[in-house]
Amino acid sequence: MDIKTEAIVLQAIDYKDNDKLLTLFSPELGKITAGIRGVKKPKARLAFASQPFCFAEYILAERGGRYTVTGAYLHESFFELRTDITRFYAACAGAEICRTLAQENERHDSLFIGFIECLKSLCLGGEDEAESLISFALVALRESGYPLDLSFFEECDGDIGERLWFDFADGRFTTFDRCVQGERASVSTYFVLRKCAGLTYDESALAGGKKRALRLLKAFLYEKTEARFDNLGEFIRAYEE
Repeated sequence: MDIKTEAIVLQAIDYKDNDKLLTLFSPELGKITAGIRGVKKPKARLAFASQPFCFAEYILAERGGRYTVTGAYLHESFFELRTDITRFYAACAGAEICRTLAQENERHDSLFIGFIECLKSLCLGGEDEAESLISFALVALRESGYPLDLSFFEECDGDIGERLWFDFADGRFTTFDRCVQGERASVSTYFVLRKCAGLTYDESALAGGKKRALRLLKAFLYEKTEARFDNLGEFIRAYEE
């Protein structure tokens, strides 16, 4: 049976002499593994379809629950990511988040759209790459059932003080006496997250908060999934705030 679906390549692994195994992310099918044959040969017709971040309409042959790519029609290659190592790391971190949070045979429309928008933002270069990735991570966590609660600003009528705590159990910022399982968090971390979530924030309190926000997100993702998120770690090391 042949299936047509829009999908993006999250990972490509060499397989045999000339083939690859792709991890594809489809809004309809979720995360799937598909073989693609002969793409390492010179002038292979489908070589483009095996490249990281290739966004295309894929034609898949399904046999016994296994998929093979038989055709593809390119929408976007996001080639610009290969010209900036920091933005490439950010894209790899986004793909890593998708690979960890997306499930097979489940629809993930909002997560898929969020990742495409993240890649577009990284390619255009108008937005800071850390902010693009943080914005996507917040969407991914929300769509996966692990939303961050950033409402503390409203709860305390804008007077958040200087001693915030992040509660890993509930994914929220709070005060020490109300924290169940957490650690100290900076005000700059909190306001960077609010900015990337499209909420009101204090511009004067953002300095130094992007790397801290990324580290907090990495720790929270690990808390919920027990995955290492090595690509996210590489981006944090490479990013200069």
